[in-house]
Amino acid sequence: MLVNFFNKSGFINSLKSIALLAVLFSSCTIPKKYQKDKPFLFSNDIKVIGQNLSKDEKIAIKTRLEAQLDDSARVIKTDKFLVFHYINQPPVFDTAYAGASARNMKASMVHIGYYNSIATYKVDTITKKNQKRVSVAYSVETGPPTLIDTIGYQLKKEDLQQLALKTINKSFLKKGRPVTKVDINAENARLVDLYRNNGYFKFSSDDLQLLGDTTIASLTTISDDPFESLRLLAEAQQQRNKPTIKLQMVLNPATDTNKLKQYYIDNIYIYPDFYSTSSVRQPKFTSDTVKGYTIFHRRKLFKNSFLLSNMAFEKGDLYKQDDYIRTINNFSKTGVWQSINIQAIEAKDSTGKLDMNIQLLPSKKYGFEANIETSYSTNNNYSLGNLLGFSVNSSLQDRNIGKVGVKMTHALHAGVEFNVSKNKSTNGLINSNEVGYTNTISIPKLGWPFRTEKGERSDFWDTRNKTAQQTFINTSLSYTNRIDLFNLQSLGLAVGYSWNNKKNGNWVLKLLNVEFSRLYNESKSFSDTLAKYPYLKYSFKTALVIGTSVSYTYNYGTAKNLSTIKINVEESGHPLFFPLAQSGIFEKYLRQFAKGDFEFTKTISKNKSANVFRFFVGVGWPYGKQDSSLPFFKQYFAGGSNSMRGWPIRGIGQGARPLAPYGSGNNFNDRTGDVRIEGNYENRHNLWQIIPNSVTLKGAFFIDAGNIWNFKNTKTGGGPDSLQFDFSNLYKQLGVSAGYGFRLDFNYFLIRFDLGFRFKKPDVAKNAGWQLPNIFSFNNLFKRGVNVPDPLNPGKTYNDERYKKWRYENFNFTIGISYPF
Repeated sequence: MLVNFFNKSGFINSLKSIALLAVLFSSCTIPKKYQKDKPFLFSNDIKVIGQNLSKDEKIAIKTRLEAQLDDSARVIKTDKFLVFHYINQPPVFDTAYAGASARNMKASMVHIGYYNSIATYKVDTITKKNQKRVSVAYSVETGPPTLIDTIGYQLKKEDLQQLALKTINKSFLKKGRPVTKVDINAENARLVDLYRNNGYFKFSSDDLQLLGDTTIASLTTISDDPFESLRLLAEAQQQRNKPTIKLQMVLNPATDTNKLKQYYIDNIYIYPDFYSTSSVRQPKFTSDTVKGYTIFHRRKLFKNSFLLSNMAFEKGDLYKQDDYIRTINNFSKTGVWQSINIQAIEAKDSTGKLDMNIQLLPSKKYGFEANIETSYSTNNNYSLGNLLGFSVNSSLQDRNIGKVGVKMTHALHAGVEFNVSKNKSTNGLINSNEVGYTNTISIPKLGWPFRTEKGERSDFWDTRNKTAQQTFINTSLSYTNRIDLFNLQSLGLAVGYSWNNKKNGNWVLKLLNVEFSRLYNESKSFSDTLAKYPYLKYSFKTALVIGTSVSYTYNYGTAKNLSTIKINVEESGHPLFFPLAQSGIFEKYLRQFAKGDFEFTKTISKNKSANVFRFFVGVGWPYGKQDSSLPFFKQYFAGGSNSMRGWPIRGIGQGARPLAPYGSGNNFNDRTGDVRIEGNYENRHNLWQIIPNSVTLKGAFFIDAGNIWNFKNTKTGGGPDSLQFDFSNLYKQLGVSAGYGFRLDFNYFLIRFDLGFRFKKPDVAKNAGWQLPNIFSFNNLFKRGVNVPDPLNPGKTYNDERYKKWRYENFNFTIGISYPF
C-alpha cells in the first residue's frame, strides 16, 4: 500500500534522483593549494584482515590504526554543506612517511594483543590535469591474538602478596583473554589503588612490573621416540596458531623500601577559611581542638560539628586513598567552598605517620542568577496561530545559613505567551501568562530516621556509603491565566533527600510530596469543550496529590560514548502511606494513582559530530473510584521543541484522535494522556565556525516517533476507545516526524531552530498514516494562500489560506534553548 502510494504520487522517482545527487556530491573531494606537478596525498584506505573478527571489532581496530598515521601521511578534509569535501594544502607524498605509518600500525597492534601482525601498504597515483593524486592502501593482517595462559603474583612482601591473591577475581587480566595494554594498565592501577587503600601511601605504578613468558615447552622437550617427537611438533604448531603467554606481576627491583611501608594518620589540621596568600598557622588564626581534629579559624564562619561531619578519616586511622577522595568530595558537594585542597605530609621524626592539612577556600555567602528564556511554535493546534513565549527566571541563594552549610534559595518565575498571528479563534494578543515563587531549603546531610549501626553490612539506608548528601524542603506557589479559558492556582510542598551512591548514580527520594491545583473562572468556551469531550473533565478539575516518589539517574561510559538512565516512580493517595485518603475533604479532591517513567539516552561523539539516541516510556495508572485519568498537571504530553518536533507542544494524541479542523475556532485542544512512548534520534554536526572559539553554527538531522494515550477507556457509553492504549494498535497510532535544525552555539548557551515535518500521522487511516509531505514546495512552506471568489459577496475575493492549512496539518517550526535531550 505504502509503495503504491508513493509510486502513484510520483515522489519515489524524485527521491531516487535526490539520493543519486547526494551520492555524487558526497564523493566530490576537491584539493586546494596543492603543489602542481608534484605527487600529493589524496586519500588513505586501511583494510583490516583477520579471522573471527566481527564487523564492530574491525571498525574499532580500523579507528585505532587511523590514529597511527604519521602527521605527514594524513589527509585532512573539511566539509561544506555536508556534501562538498575539501583537502587544503595536501602534503607532498613521501614513502618514508607511509612506511613510518605502517610501522606505527604494527606497533599499535601489539597493544591490543596481536603480537604477530603484518602491516603493508601500496601506492596508486592518478594524474588529473596538473594534479598527481596519490592514494595509499594500507593492509593489516592481524594474525591470531596472543592469549593469557596464566597470571601470577610474586610481590615478595607478604602483605602485598596476600592482598593481590585475595582480590585476584577482580583482576583485569583473565586466562583466555588477549593481553592488551589497556588491561595491563588497568590491572596496574587496580593494584596501586588496592595498596594505597591499605596504608601504602607512597606506592605508585612505577613500583610494579609485568613479566611475560611465551616459551613453547614442546620445542624444548627431548624424546627418543620418533612418534612422540612428531606429536610434540604438532603441538608446537598448534600453539603457534593459538599463541599464549604466561604473565607475572612483580615488584620493581629499584623500588625504595620506604614505599613498602604502611602509613597511619597522625595530626589533622582543618582551615575552613583558608586563603592561598596567607601562610599556615599565622597568629591571626584561632584554634579549636575537637575529637582529635585541630581547627584553625580566621573568622567563625562554620560550626565545628559541620566541618567534622564531612570528614571521612580521623586520627589513628590507616591511610586510605578512598577516604582521602571521599573527604574532598564531601566538602566539594556542600557548595560552600570554591576550592578544597588536602596536603598529606609525612610527620617529622616519626615512622609511618602522616599529618593532614585540609585547606578550604570559602565561596561567597550569597549568589544571584537571572536568565531569560524564549520559545516559538508555529501552527499551534489549539489557538490555530503562532505562539511566542518569554519568561524571566531569577534566584537568590544564601549558601551558609546557621554556619552549617544550609542553603536557602528563593526563585521567581514570570512568563507570558503571545499569539503573534491573526486567527479566527481569538482576537487577543496574549494567550496566557503565569507567575510563580519557589523556596528551597537544602541541608547538607541525610536527616532521615533510618540508621545502620557501625559494623553492620551496608544497605540502602546506610549513610556511610553515600556522597553529596542533601535533605531538602521545597515549597512553591504559582498562578496561571489561560486567557478566555480558565485560571489556575497551584501550591506545592516536597520533603525528601538526595545523594550519590558509589557508582555515581543520583537518588532523589521524596517522603512527602503534596501538590494542590485549583481550577476556577472557567469560560463558557472551556466548559463547552469539556461537555463536547467528556474524557477531559476527569483531567481538568481541582485536584490534590499527596504521596511519595523516588527517582534514580545513572551515567556510565566515556565522554565519547556516554549513556544515561533515568527512572522515576511516584504515587498519590495510597492508603498504606496516607490512611485518610477516603475521608473528609480528601475524599473530594485527593487523586489516587501510580506512575512510572523510564528514559534512556545514548550519545556517541566524534570530533565534529555526534549521534544521539533517546527512548522514553511513561505509564500512569489511576486507580481511585472516581479517577479515570491522571490529574492534568501529572499527565504526559508530546510535541514542541523537546519532543515530537513535527507537532506543536501538546499537539499530538491521544491515540488516533484527529486534529481540530483548520479554522474551526476551537481555542482549547490540549492533548495530554496517561501513557507516553517516544523514541528520538539526532545527528549533530558542525557547519561553520562563525567566530573562532565563540560562536559556532551547527546542524542536526532528527527523527522523532511516538504518541500519548489514555490508560483507561474514557469513552462515554463504553465500547472501543481509539484514545486508549492498546498494544495491538501501537504501530498504527505512532506518529513519526523528521526534519532539520540549525543551532547557534555560544559555548555557554545554545539556541535551536528546528523544522519538523510529519511523515506518519496517527489520526490518518490511509497507508497506516504514512505520507511524504511536499516539503520542496515554496508555496507550502512560505505562502499564505490564494485569492478566490467569495460566494457570499459577488465580485469580491478572499484568501483561502490553503498553504497555511497545509502547514497546520504537516509542519512545525520551533525555537528552543539548549539541546532537546
